[in-house]
Amino acid sequence: MQILSESEIQPNEIDHLGHMNVRFYMERAQKANQALMLQFGLDPEAGGDRRTILIQRDSYVRYHREQFQGSTLAVKGGVLDADAAGVRLYVELVNDAKAQVAATFIMVVGLVERATRTAVPIPHAVIERALQAHVALPDYGGPRTVDLGSPRLDLAFDDLAARLTEDLQDPLSRRMERTIEAADCDAYGFLAEGQDAMFGGLRMPPRDGGAPFGPMTFVSEEGHRLGWASMETRHLRLSQPRAGDVICSLGAEIGLGEKIRHSRRWVFNKGTGALISLNDNVNVALDLDALRSIVIPPKLLRQLEQRHVPEFA
Repeated sequence: MQILSESEIQPNEIDHLGHMNVRFYMERAQKANQALMLQFGLDPEAGGDRRTILIQRDSYVRYHREQFQGSTLAVKGGVLDADAAGVRLYVELVNDAKAQVAATFIMVVGLVERATRTAVPIPHAVIERALQAHVALPDYGGPRTVDLGSPRLDLAFDDLAARLTEDLQDPLSRRMERTIEAADCDAYGFLAEGQDAMFGGLRMPPRDGGAPFGPMTFVSEEGHRLGWASMETRHLRLSQPRAGDVICSLGAEIGLGEKIRHSRRWVFNKGTGALISLNDNVNVALDLDALRSIVIPPKLLRQLEQRHVPEFA
């Protein structure tokens, strides 16, 4: 497995919980993805052809160990398989000094026309080079809870919206909606790469110097601070919205355990009813004062049960 980069965790990557925020795990993995594709002969920005562009269609992340400021993370990776439809990559972040795997990633990239977002076959020469970087998926790199097969894609927006009528003060459950602005789109009118549609297309707010950021926290019935620690995520992209589209994201639980919630967020084009993307997030309830996982408090569990829709999985 190739070492693609090494970097020290910086102070601005630490969130208000005191560890590196999950967005910086993904940033490192995406840079590794770009480095590998360049090796194989595809410019991530152009796909080797100004008429085409590489997109990340599917990405799975498994978080293993939290990481802290000053630690150095090595990013290692290779190719699981490749064909004309796309290249499936494996990437892991490793803290070699502590012999810790921090996170593992399985990502699928494909090639599309810029003007239409129609799929384009990966060139044969690229496939051959990619397969030379083949690696086997380690046991610890595969999913624990998230199914990497095809989820239900036949859901109607109106049916799901009618079922999920109550909004919780929780980013994984809250309904979000916006109109895609032309300023956020590329020359062809598609929402630009890097503008994530997952939370209704809302942009990440700018980081003010020293301002706290990170996941929301709550107060348990015992008066302890409560948070959700991310264990696994999957993001599946199905289409790309365009300027003027009204997109709406809906969140719910497709699985509930004693300590764990498996949330899913669906993003729809509200005008056409087309499904834009799916995002799965498996989280464990964490007592932030005791620094340990806990049983989901009864009051919170009752709220989650109101939005428990395993039949939509």
